[in-house]
Amino acid sequence: MTNEAYTPDFGAAAVHLLRGVLYRDKEAAWAALIRYRGRLEEYFAVLGLQLLVDEAEGFAYLRQYQEEEAAAAGLPDDFPTLMSRRRLSYSLTLLLVLLRKRLLDFEMAGDDTRLVLSQRDMVEMMRIYEDSLQTNERRREDLILKYIKRLVDYGFLQPMKAEPNRYEVNRIIKAYLPVDELKKVADKLRAYAESKGK
Repeated sequence: MTNEAYTPDFGAAAVHLLRGVLYRDKEAAWAALIRYRGRLEEYFAVLGLQLLVDEAEGFAYLRQYQEEEAAAAGLPDDFPTLMSRRRLSYSLTLLLVLLRKRLLDFEMAGDDTRLVLSQRDMVEMMRIYEDSLQTNERRREDLILKYIKRLVDYGFLQPMKAEPNRYEVNRIIKAYLPVDELKKVADKLRAYAESKGK
């Protein structure tokens, strides 16, 4: 990589990506991403990371190479990983699946560009699934609010600044749970819930 790649806007785009998902609304960093995309791909490949960009949806993120991808890139077996994989609990995965299904329905209806839900909407979505797990109404709601906060931390939900207790469902959820994976994950959750009920 030549030195001209190491410009402040290149660096800003790289830092945004290392922090998490880069969205198109970060206009300067997004423009740098598009401008330096090839160089950024080379830069992150050295770290064992793949740069994934969805220009249509307006987001980009980094993914750790899988073992076979790392080997194909010439990285040794003991190459350190920079990004840790998160294992989500049953309840967090369930909320994620419900949000993904809601986003799918929303897009099929074609009503608006952003899906915004209130805390109450998400509590209601989870209520029928959490009934069997927690009988105390207040305790159940507190747990669901914790799940919402965790999904905010992971970047799947974005709090609305002007509207307290309302959240935009970030489109990165589509990359994490593509439509073809949605049914598989939903079936696994159903089987898990049935096994716990026995």
